[in-house]
Amino acid sequence: MLLLDLTDYWRHRISHATGWLWRLHRVHHTDLTMDVTTSFRNHPLEMLLRAAFLAAATLAFGIPPMALLLQPILMLPVLVFQHANIRLHPALDSTLACLIVTPGMHIVHHSRVPAEADSNFATLFTVWDRLFRTFRPAAMPEACGVEGFEGSNARTFIAMLVTPWK
Repeated sequence: MLLLDLTDYWRHRISHATGWLWRLHRVHHTDLTMDVTTSFRNHPLEMLLRAAFLAAATLAFGIPPMALLLQPILMLPVLVFQHANIRLHPALDSTLACLIVTPGMHIVHHSRVPAEADSNFATLFTVWDRLFRTFRPAAMPEACGVEGFEGSNARTFIAMLVTPWK
């Protein structure tokens, strides 16, 4: 489970640092208000690449089948939780953020400010952000979204599918 999560951390971080991967990944970042639907806003090609990264990790590290079965069962509720439009008491948020990604921690990652958006890459366990020094404590950004995708026409289903090629 830890190796799969570590792989997803690096996949996510590389997606922010590599032009063509960012064009796919930015679909996820176009929401102006982060909520649970943001969890499911992903370009189909990015989802295929995510599966390819995890498949490569499975082969490279010899990850057992049980971990492959448990990973999405643990990850999906945390993904939905971290994108939820809720504010936890700061003490609870920081306590939970010692282990898993919280909404307060993850909303920083959806900021329009590049230095904030290029932080808090963890998917499930926050240890990776702390270990690789990409952790930022919970804070409310001034604005979420991606520059140039403010209009509602820019966030339609078809627009999202073609956005990587614009």
